[in-house]
Amino acid sequence: MVENKLCMGCMENKGTAKVCPHCGYADNTPNLPSYIAPETLLHDRYIVGRLLHANGQGASYIAYDTAVSCKVILNEYMPEGLCVRVKGKSIISVSYNNLAQYKALMAEYTELNKSLAKMRSLSSHLSPTLDLFAVNNTTYAVYEYIDGLKLVNYLKENAGELTWSEVSAMFPPLFTTLSLVHNAGVIHRGISPDTIYVTDKGELKLTDFGISSLRTVSTELKPEIFHGYAAPEQYSAASRQGTWTDVYAICAVLYRILTGSKPDPANERIQSDNLYTPQELNPNIPKHVSDVIMEGMRISGEQRIQTITELVTRLFDQPSSGLGQTMTISRDGIIETEQRYNNSYNNDEYYEDEYDDYDDEYADLDEEEIEGGDKISTLDRIKIPIIIGVLLIAIIMVIAIILIKLFTGSDTSRIREYSSVEDDSSVVEIIEETTEEKKETKPKENKKKMPDLIGQYYEEIKDKIEKENDIKLDADFEYNDEYGYGIIFWQEVKKGKQLDKGATIKVRVSKGTPTSEVPDYTGYELEEYKSLLDELNIEYTEISEINMDYVNGYVIRVDPEPGTEIELNSGVIVTIYYASNPEPTEEPTEAPTEAPTSEPDPIDSDIDSTEPEE
Repeated sequence: MVENKLCMGCMENKGTAKVCPHCGYADNTPNLPSYIAPETLLHDRYIVGRLLHANGQGASYIAYDTAVSCKVILNEYMPEGLCVRVKGKSIISVSYNNLAQYKALMAEYTELNKSLAKMRSLSSHLSPTLDLFAVNNTTYAVYEYIDGLKLVNYLKENAGELTWSEVSAMFPPLFTTLSLVHNAGVIHRGISPDTIYVTDKGELKLTDFGISSLRTVSTELKPEIFHGYAAPEQYSAASRQGTWTDVYAICAVLYRILTGSKPDPANERIQSDNLYTPQELNPNIPKHVSDVIMEGMRISGEQRIQTITELVTRLFDQPSSGLGQTMTISRDGIIETEQRYNNSYNNDEYYEDEYDDYDDEYADLDEEEIEGGDKISTLDRIKIPIIIGVLLIAIIMVIAIILIKLFTGSDTSRIREYSSVEDDSSVVEIIEETTEEKKETKPKENKKKMPDLIGQYYEEIKDKIEKENDIKLDADFEYNDEYGYGIIFWQEVKKGKQLDKGATIKVRVSKGTPTSEVPDYTGYELEEYKSLLDELNIEYTEISEINMDYVNGYVIRVDPEPGTEIELNSGVIVTIYYASNPEPTEEPTEAPTEAPTSEPDPIDSDIDSTEPEE
């Protein structure tokens, strides 16, 4: 059977080779015990291969679908911190304390994949759910395997950036797909060059959907945040997310593609927004495109472009003088164009010449013969003079009333004029208010009460709060594990307390989670190095390797390398590689005079000691 010859690294037929000629994966490659072992058969259908990716929500594996004989991507719901795998088995174990949360998130995961499965026939630019099943006390989703490159790698092969003409040809189908996804009530929250694939046909595909807790800081799951592409609201669980969250991400992707530069992370922009416009980095980008991208990346979600439909309209529907073009996106992602004529000219000289020619040509003609002989009705002849006359009468009335009030000493304090033209008519409404009436309707001045600032972006609300309450906010920035960068987590005056005019209120703003450097591993045994990482609050995993240059149990290398600065609680895991060499099988050439009472220490066994025993 073909299944017996499959490579667990790429699911291609490798024959009898121990090392796959296609991808270089070796049969004896060790696997992490926390994940499913390669060659495991799930649901009597899917052969599980190597681990591709893991995050706070679960793990993704390459797999082989024996029912249709093709490779697929298999995703396992396994939220880190809420469950563990039973040693040597595929079963997931959940403690009683985490059971309710585990099930609630699994229900959200299931509903997400059901929604994606329903969109299977709607768009070919989406990686839909092909199968969904529950086993091993968890849920699995199966996705199409995409032959192609991640957009980030595609850009590397294309000088790091693309032109606007190339982008405008590639992206419309993806915009359509994302709009369909939003209409189904699904928000991606992880759009980036790492989650968009370019197929062999040059088409874009959107992948790697996740539940909301995965893509938001300070939730029950370890976040997977794509810095530079994640919207500001994703750095706080208290902020509202929606279609505008994906608008930010797709605009950030366009920014990266057109300029070759990754945008500044949103959590840094909250404190100090110095982001260059795309046109400043690349003058070849059309100005209206640059402006729209910046509007789609505004810090405030309310001031940002709200939907993909609005974004597409702003990007492609740009009128210009003379012959213009309207571009719309169809259901299938095809750009449809409509020619139109813009009749707005600003050349006064042109108008004068045209008007003179008009007078000369039609001076001797009867009114009814103008415009190709079409008759002009009596109403058309008198309509404009009537409108002008009514407006003049209205203006004269207003002036007269003002003069009467001034000269009669009336105590009228305000005259407001409201005029509207509708159905070729004019209405003038005059509202008079006396000083006495103003005094009666003027509300009494109340003292302001302290609003609740905790969980809000400091830079976003600072000016508004200070203006509305006539106070001043004094911020101290501190590291905080529970609140994202730029979020207020403490206020001096409690919510609801009365405020004194001009008071200074202290608040504490999160600088995000602290960072730490990966320490040097030289000379450390595995357990010693793990203890060191524990002290630094750095998360880690361990992999054993055969390396005869190192004594058993000693660290060989780490990834990321020593000295790398990582953000704690960001989901970055340090991988520790340590020596685990097989015991020598050769018999000693000379028997010892006395049998050892215990196994020699692995370090001492490599040392040739010549000192006599006491």
